[in-house]
Amino acid sequence: MSSSSSSQPQWIYDVFINFRGGDTRRDFVSHLYCALSNAGVNTFFDDENLLKGTPLEELTRAIEASQIAIVVFSETYTESTWCLTELQKIIDCNESYGQIVVPIFHGVEPSILRNPKGRFREALEAAAKKKFSEEHREYGLSRWKNVLKKAANFSGWDVKNHRYITGFISSFIET
Repeated sequence: MSSSSSSQPQWIYDVFINFRGGDTRRDFVSHLYCALSNAGVNTFFDDENLLKGTPLEELTRAIEASQIAIVVFSETYTESTWCLTELQKIIDCNESYGQIVVPIFHGVEPSILRNPKGRFREALEAAAKKKFSEEHREYGLSRWKNVLKKAANFSGWDVKNHRYITGFISSFIET
């Protein structure tokens, strides 16, 4: 681990949003980002902060430089190796220097993330097969299950508890 990762970083962003784009970018995360920005919260949002061709390592640096990580769990979240890799970094930052992790459950029950079953488990296993060599697959899959469980155990927000997404976002921003 680099020395910059083990010491308290200089915050560049107040918030980093981790999400699966196909599920939530247009109908949820873009509205959340806009509301955070309008409230004066300096938020890293890949549409706004990453130029095409920028190395993906910039995302890792943005995670490290954010005081709070909002993780938006959605139906196909576990299909994305990049979401899971970002989540691993977020949990590492939480454990290393206390980065605040705020999960938002968007059409997903926290219990399914704590103990993936059915298609969530199948998607997680398929992602591990894409990401890791056969000799490292079980270890990688175990780490992803562990970080999903840790993230799902943080006090979070469930979108289904609100009638409208706008009401959810307003309540979320107010706290």
